[in-house]
Amino acid sequence: MGAEVKSGRCILFCGRPVEEADLLGLTRQPGDLVIGADGGFFTARRLGFSPDLAIGDFDSAPMPEPEANLEVHPAHKDETDCILGVDAGLARGFTRFIILGGTGGRLDHTVANLQTLRYLCERGARGELRERDCWAQVIQDETLELRRGAYLGEGAYLSLFAMSGECRVTETGVEYPLEDYPLSGAYPLGVSNHIRDTARITAQGTLLVMLCRECMSSFSSCERRKRSKKKNGQSEQ
Repeated sequence: MGAEVKSGRCILFCGRPVEEADLLGLTRQPGDLVIGADGGFFTARRLGFSPDLAIGDFDSAPMPEPEANLEVHPAHKDETDCILGVDAGLARGFTRFIILGGTGGRLDHTVANLQTLRYLCERGARGELRERDCWAQVIQDETLELRRGAYLGEGAYLSLFAMSGECRVTETGVEYPLEDYPLSGAYPLGVSNHIRDTARITAQGTLLVMLCRECMSSFSSCERRKRSKKKNGQSEQ
């Protein structure tokens, strides 16, 4: 018999840096479970989310103190720390997941975490990736509505990607609507749309839905690195 389904959310902090702006207004509510994957344990605590569980191999972060609820895995493993955290939440009966610190940095980890959204979807759960410049969710044979300005505010782009060979999509309330269109996983047709009022997206198949805005934070970081190198007498390659 599986675990009793919980009404709260599983909030999972991964290893990438997370700041207040990346929460997109998220606060902890009664019934939520907070998991810190590897260094995400310390990030969660710094942002005021007292972790209920620390999980991972801790190859890139210090081991939490002994009194923490700790689940340590070997560094030589097949699973990412993020998927370990997701499995821990699923085992405890959670079906709603918010993943923070799962984008940016190494591209392979970002792709792995997008796949994790599909992993959740195929297990009857729903997950979302959040950061200040991007929000993502996977839907499967269902309809999702997104109002203009949701999560990222005005000016965000709406993009859709088939996560299987083909996904038939109907998209209304946007600048470039679709009607029962066969989106292909091999051709990026649904990028950079605009929500007019409320977007209604219906998928027959598995679909990645993303909201993105111009990544000014990354641009600023790049400029800071350039200025630091110039100050230290280093040239740009």
